[in-house]
Amino acid sequence: MVKTINVDVDFNGIIIFDYPGILAPFGGKIDNGENILKEFTTTDKGDSVLDGGIALPIMGIDDGGYVVRLFLNETPCNENRSIIFSDKYFYLNVTGDLYIADMSVFWEWEEYTGWNNADIPKGIYKVCLEGVILKKDGDIFYCYDLILEKTSKLGRREVEPRSDSRLY
Repeated sequence: MVKTINVDVDFNGIIIFDYPGILAPFGGKIDNGENILKEFTTTDKGDSVLDGGIALPIMGIDDGGYVVRLFLNETPCNENRSIIFSDKYFYLNVTGDLYIADMSVFWEWEEYTGWNNADIPKGIYKVCLEGVILKKDGDIFYCYDLILEKTSKLGRREVEPRSDSRLY
């Protein structure tokens, strides 16, 4: 595992995105307070961002605390891990830094506020997104595992983001 990030969700989703790559669809600049989520849901920018590997949303989840675990060129251990769903394959093109945040950061843009750096090296990754329930020491953790495999080029996205990514 490369990294574990805790995300408090207040806006029904998590967004994984490349920065500064996310600026490209907006002419290189996003103003503070701008609602870029609306652009992604009402125009074709959403598909172009997904196809370009700029962002990957996890949508339709309840507010609360979640764990995002990143695995780079390795598979998670299946001990005490129940897979609720597995979506293959998305792509991420990390040109700067890869960030993970509550979806609200796209509703009201403010640079670096609420962003968690995933510390993934620059490059192109083929991504399997798994929603899992992890049981550890009597506790239950709701996790989204990103299994990243480095590749030489962006592939064709084979899956649509789920509108309901709840883990129960």
